[in-house]
Amino acid sequence: MLKTMTSGTFYSELRKRKVLQAAAIYGAVAWGVTEVVVTVVEQLFLPQWVSTLAVIGFVVGFPVAMFLSWTFDLTSGGMQRTTVSSRRGKASIATSIVLLVAGTAGLFFLIKPALQSREAHTERFTIIPNSIAVLPFENTGPDSGDIYLSQGLSDELRDQLGRVPGLRIAARSSSVAVRELGIDAKAGSVKLSVANLVEGSLRRKGNKLYVSVQLIEGNSGLALWSEIYERGPAELVSLQQEIATQVVQHILPETPDLVFATATRNATANELMLLARYYEQQVLDRQEVDQEKLLEAIRLYREATEADPESALAHSRLAGALLYLGDLEAAEAPVFRALALDPKLSEVHQTLGLYYFARGMPEANAAFRRAVDLNPNNADALEHYAFTLWIQGIDENVAELYQLALDLDPLSLSRYAALGQLLGKQGRSKDVYAVIQRVDELFKGAEAKRLISRLLELTGDLDKAIAWAIRARDLEPENPDHNEWLAELYTEIGDLDTALSLEPNPGIGLLFMMRRYHELIDMAEELMIDEPEDVVVRYFLAFAYNAVGQYESAIWILSSTGLPETVMEMPRMSADWDGFIALINASMGAGETEVAKGLAAWFVNDDSHHQNPDWYADTYIACAMATIEQDKEALQKLKYIRQSPRLAWPSVLKDSLCFKRFASEPIFQETLQQFDARRASLRKRLPVTLEEFGVEL
Repeated sequence: MLKTMTSGTFYSELRKRKVLQAAAIYGAVAWGVTEVVVTVVEQLFLPQWVSTLAVIGFVVGFPVAMFLSWTFDLTSGGMQRTTVSSRRGKASIATSIVLLVAGTAGLFFLIKPALQSREAHTERFTIIPNSIAVLPFENTGPDSGDIYLSQGLSDELRDQLGRVPGLRIAARSSSVAVRELGIDAKAGSVKLSVANLVEGSLRRKGNKLYVSVQLIEGNSGLALWSEIYERGPAELVSLQQEIATQVVQHILPETPDLVFATATRNATANELMLLARYYEQQVLDRQEVDQEKLLEAIRLYREATEADPESALAHSRLAGALLYLGDLEAAEAPVFRALALDPKLSEVHQTLGLYYFARGMPEANAAFRRAVDLNPNNADALEHYAFTLWIQGIDENVAELYQLALDLDPLSLSRYAALGQLLGKQGRSKDVYAVIQRVDELFKGAEAKRLISRLLELTGDLDKAIAWAIRARDLEPENPDHNEWLAELYTEIGDLDTALSLEPNPGIGLLFMMRRYHELIDMAEELMIDEPEDVVVRYFLAFAYNAVGQYESAIWILSSTGLPETVMEMPRMSADWDGFIALINASMGAGETEVAKGLAAWFVNDDSHHQNPDWYADTYIACAMATIEQDKEALQKLKYIRQSPRLAWPSVLKDSLCFKRFASEPIFQETLQQFDARRASLRKRLPVTLEEFGVEL
């Protein structure tokens, strides 16, 4: 009874003294002001302690405000001390103190998330000293065809500055993305994590070029240096050198003599290279071969090498374009000519690495590593080096190399894709989720959503992967790639009917996953005629031949790909390992037992294979172990792959000759059953997931 009366009196005192109203008003004001403060701190790049001080001030002020509200009333006669109207009112003071402390703590936790979220967002971006981004120069002249000059000048300037020791340069694709976003210098500085930006414009008028350049401090958005140049077209090379020198003098004032020479000093060769690069970049940006534009770029690069035979970069870029076209023979002479002219250029060693890689030569590793050593700003060389290490099974520090490339190119979706796929195949699901979060924050298009879907497939979250794939398809309903990917995902969870409704005419990859080998053989045999250079088609065909018992045909197909030497010397893609295992099975099935065991023993003993919680590598190691009759070890591998976040392909487990000997083994059967149970669980969970995502097939 006493407790009830005291409680009732206490709340009546709170109402009379208007403490609850004061607390609500104080909390709302504190929340609003804190939001404003942390926003201003972020936009003006003020120290984070300013936000923290604001929160502490509001928390400390809360008990003071509540005490004043309890003690005083604001009346028409002014501020007056409140009197206790009940004899039990005084007994409630102790209770009020306890609640006041609890309320103060509650206010702190109410305000803290806003600050933490802002700080977490800010912490993702660390502005690196002596760093710079060269944004694409604008073509402000009347002729839109002059865009190759404006973009070419900025590209060449970026490359030239990238070779300066002590400068960190944002990569091209992210610099282009900032320009396309239309954001200001300060926001661009944060997104690219650079301290400075170079902006400019170029206008051709008659026989004159008018070039405006600004070096902007990202923190303040103010120009550190600006200049307007009037030059003739033949002076563009010297102008580039002058701009680069001015930029280095302002950022590294103690070392102004570190600016390297331009790609060429010949005005004719320079203009040819700018135009060639413009055409080549259009092909690279689309990531598909527009043969007409690529051939035009090759023609222009070749003319540039004739205009300036001593330009190492002209020869190197000619070789790079020829490699992209697939003409390895023609690329050989210019790449080695470039190396002879200037063995200290990162771009030359990068092209050399691409040449070695295309040839399947292990020297690619050293070439890419040399390219990175010569220019740590070369994001492409970093990624190529990481990939060559990974594909050979050398996964130590590979993720760090991918991350370095991403740090230089933080607005490139393809860099996130490369890092995320690596982490997924290493079984590092937690890190994959972090990549997914960044992709979702930075990119909003269908391509980004399909990437998220692909990364979720690597973590085993196929229901969520399907939901994201549907989101991508809904943004681009006319793009057939989305339905093809959805069909693959539905096949992975064992819903073949839905997969076929999405893709009524499945390609060879889908036929492989569906285990429809006779149809795969018919299709692949036709594709070999149309696409004779596509070795992946031959690997699929060989697997299908094995599955139906045509082992001699499989050996013949695989021998045409260069196996086994290509894998033993320098694998070029993960599919090369598929072909290698298919060759082991084909040899065993054809009665070439010693050949099969020799290949399998090499595979098992090769130090390049590391144990990751992904099924792929260990399944193939188990296959090789079974071939050399290391059955106990093989079964342990098959037991281990149950931990894989990703679902193992039924075609590999159920239709590989090496596993037929384990058909009655409990461990093998339990492994198959575990993956089948996971597929059934995903099918059951999928409708709920799609409803949660607000999408439907």
